[in-house]
Amino acid sequence: MPDTLLLMGYFGRAHGVSGEIKVFPETDDPERFSTLERVMVGPSASQTREYSVDNVRFQMLKGKTIVLLKLRDISIREEVEQLSRLSVFAAQSDLPPLGEGEVFIHDMIGMEVVGEGGEAIGTVRDVLEGAQLLLLVSRNGKADVLIPDVPEIVTDVDLEAMRIVVNPPEGLIE
Repeated sequence: MPDTLLLMGYFGRAHGVSGEIKVFPETDDPERFSTLERVMVGPSASQTREYSVDNVRFQMLKGKTIVLLKLRDISIREEVEQLSRLSVFAAQSDLPPLGEGEVFIHDMIGMEVVGEGGEAIGTVRDVLEGAQLLLLVSRNGKADVLIPDVPEIVTDVDLEAMRIVVNPPEGLIE
């Protein structure tokens, strides 16, 4: 498939007996599921099967949003249980467009990181998710550094130039 597949979440257990399955979202906005007409399901992005989405509901569980997904042509609990623990992907073209100043996390990998004065810092090797996003930046001949992706530090992300401008506090990058 030429379109980029983005990880949306992971299937949990069946919910009820009518073919719904719990999805534990990996997206920062679980509401994105409600816009999808199809999802790709499999152990990895390179090994998926396409399913049409019949219905999407949301449930709060321990302060987190769980997605209850009903896929077309899957109506009995035993069929749903076979999907448990597989990944749920969406084609990037199926998702709503990003807002002003937003980028997909995977687009940040490989971007050059520079200080506000233009001095080279390194290249984003990975983006780690937790309480906040952390940019894992590789530096030539120096140890990697973690830079929090917060507005006070990351002042500009230019997708066209493949550049992230940062204003790190003293001592963050040595």
